[in-house]
Amino acid sequence: MASSESSDSRTNSLNTTSSHNDDSVTHIEMKGWLMKRSKMSKKWKKQWFLLKNTELAYGDTPEQTSKRIPLTNSEISETNIDKKNYAFRIKSKDIKRTFYIHADNENIQNEWMQAICFAKAAGRHGDMSQACVVQ
Repeated sequence: MASSESSDSRTNSLNTTSSHNDDSVTHIEMKGWLMKRSKMSKKWKKQWFLLKNTELAYGDTPEQTSKRIPLTNSEISETNIDKKNYAFRIKSKDIKRTFYIHADNENIQNEWMQAICFAKAAGRHGDMSQACVVQ
């Protein structure tokens, strides 16, 4: 991260904890700013994303994350849409929609893609023991 860049646009964090004393064995949380492509206008807009357990929420601010991207039965892969270098897509089979997201750099892109993949695996199996492959 370059020191001249504002810290609020680069806030990304991942927390993973495990507990064997409750029903939800793994708790995955990641949050930060990413760019999301609008479904209608196809314009890119800065959005706050929150990945908590198996749910990916987003909105205009950290306090307003009312929109959801279903991760169950979804595919995640890198994409070259609009010639964005660090873009990925989440293709939801449940709602038949593809979400396009891009990060500021390759490390942030990889962190988000891995976290989403682990969240999907944890949601299916209750733990992260399954190998997670990002396409």
